[in-house]
Amino acid sequence: MKKLLQFGAMALCLVLGTGGVLANDKKDEAAYKKIEAQLESVKLDVFSFNEADIVDVVKDIGKRARITVVIEKAALESLDEDARKITLELADIKAGNALNIVLDQTGLYKSYKNGILYITTKERAESKTLTKTYDVRDITAKVVDFPAPEIRLRSEDNASGPVYVEPEKEEPTTEDIVEMIEESVDADWGGTCTVTIAKGNLIVRAPRSVHKEVAELLDMLRGAK
Repeated sequence: MKKLLQFGAMALCLVLGTGGVLANDKKDEAAYKKIEAQLESVKLDVFSFNEADIVDVVKDIGKRARITVVIEKAALESLDEDARKITLELADIKAGNALNIVLDQTGLYKSYKNGILYITTKERAESKTLTKTYDVRDITAKVVDFPAPEIRLRSEDNASGPVYVEPEKEEPTTEDIVEMIEESVDADWGGTCTVTIAKGNLIVRAPRSVHKEVAELLDMLRGAK
């Protein structure tokens, strides 16, 4: 009886621990959507810098877009003095696009935690993963659309008339989709990133950038049906 109670307590801890991870993922996802929407909605009439430090440039974007941005110490340490200098002359550009240009120039990445946008290194960004569930049953479901049959005419020697050949179309299975994801999306599958199947759903654990590519691939598959 004592062992049974101990086992139950351990199982409860595992459930609560997993729930905490999922709750944090949902919180970070909500923060991501809110911040990205803000960056998308704010347009900068003029965005001009000459040999400005990246800290000042990012601060300016955050102030004008009314969001909190934190540049991690590791990100700054990864840049030499010249790489930290930003020279840009842009006009009529969305704040999000301006930030992306700055990050492309410096090789830094965005990450979200506790409702805040962080600027970090590629390694640290890719180490921060979240779990999402994708329902792919609409992709794997067989669609009955009653296509017109293909008609092939027999030769004159055969008087029995034309042959009707029904076109064949196979929908991808869930396993096929997993294979396509792992082959098409560049990520550390089997390591940092994982895909598992559960009742027609795909449960994907990966960095946010990988989730974006997975979602785009699934949308392409839906469009091809």
